[in-house]
Amino acid sequence: MQLYFRNRVYTSLGFIVGLFVLSYVVSWLYYVAWMVLLLLFVLGLFEFFRLKKYLSNISFSRNVHDKLALGDLQRINYHLRNENYSANITASLVDEFPYQFQYRTPVKADFILEENASEIEYPAQPLERGVYEFGDIHLFIKVSFPGLLEMRKTKSSKKEVAVLPSFIQMKKYDLMIFSKTAQYAGIRRVRELGESDEFEHIKPYVSGDNIKSINWRATSRKGELMVNRYENSKSQMVYILVDKGRSMKMPFEGLTLLDYAINTTLVLSNVVLKKYDKAGLVTFSDRIGSILTAESHAHQLQKINQHLYKQQTDFNESNIELLYQVVLNKITRRSILFMITNFETLEDFRRNLNYLRAINKKHLLIVIMFVNTELDDVKYRETNYVYDVYFKTFAQKYAYDKEKIAKEMRSHGIQVVLTKPENLSINVLNKYLEIKARRMR
Repeated sequence: MQLYFRNRVYTSLGFIVGLFVLSYVVSWLYYVAWMVLLLLFVLGLFEFFRLKKYLSNISFSRNVHDKLALGDLQRINYHLRNENYSANITASLVDEFPYQFQYRTPVKADFILEENASEIEYPAQPLERGVYEFGDIHLFIKVSFPGLLEMRKTKSSKKEVAVLPSFIQMKKYDLMIFSKTAQYAGIRRVRELGESDEFEHIKPYVSGDNIKSINWRATSRKGELMVNRYENSKSQMVYILVDKGRSMKMPFEGLTLLDYAINTTLVLSNVVLKKYDKAGLVTFSDRIGSILTAESHAHQLQKINQHLYKQQTDFNESNIELLYQVVLNKITRRSILFMITNFETLEDFRRNLNYLRAINKKHLLIVIMFVNTELDDVKYRETNYVYDVYFKTFAQKYAYDKEKIAKEMRSHGIQVVLTKPENLSINVLNKYLEIKARRMR
């Protein structure tokens, strides 16, 4: 327990000093000053024992999960219990948050600590992957009268929490894709071409299912339309190629493009495995990072998550030629390749176009690039000054170059997804579902 003087103490001492000074002129003020000083001491002593008694009956703790999801708003819960006392106690709860949060304010300041148990929720949104270290928790209490002191109680609550790629988004999109209301969440249902040949399971009928697949026996048992679901007998290999170069260091709404790419990789990998395809991973910049062979066993998603957790951007330019050599040597069977990158200039794209075309000849390549939403806002901004004209012209040229890059890739048979960072997951999933529906290989 630690004790602090409140402003009233210093104000009172200043008043007493003033009385002592005036006592040189009015002698009887000397005795008044000593009486006020004695009263201040007695009140302070009384409040000290009172606060100490209150604080001994208060317990508090923090409840935070061992794993947090990158970029998602989550809650940290604090439990407080005040036993035996119903006095009007004002409290402030302060937590030693990890430095990555950059939080400098109390969890809750100057609230009335009620009798018995109470809960406090604090929002937290981690914007960096890694280990977050929580420190001690401090509770400050004070009373309204006489209000001279404030006492602190500290509880040792050190804890390390891992911030991982967003498993919350992974579960959210998992529910979206395999639910009846997927179309309302932005998931496009594409009519499948041809018939699959391997029975998977029986499921309720949804709009778009083939009526030829209705299972009448199951329908009569359930009292609702049931259909047989079929899958291709031969699963496909799906690799996500994640660029870690300097272009992926660009921040949007607190996260870098690499963070968006990593969250989407986990989401897509989960859906790929649920669709009985094989999911793999390659990360690259000026050198190759992680290479995980596409598999479909139960622990593959966990392996992908472990590889994604430690990926970091650097300021080096990505080497697409090296990526081509790795794809040529390591991925021998024709596969679907989702390459998440961000070509910033036409010169950068054209320098690497031949390698992209070579990859696309051996595999089905889908290049995912980002739209700079901040520059999009500049394009439509009103121009009042000369430099506004320069900014607007630059933004329009940048957007034009992006569209031109996408158009040139499509002209060479390379599929492209041009998306805003916040829509990355939904657009990539739609592309994957389209490829599966159309049996593209």
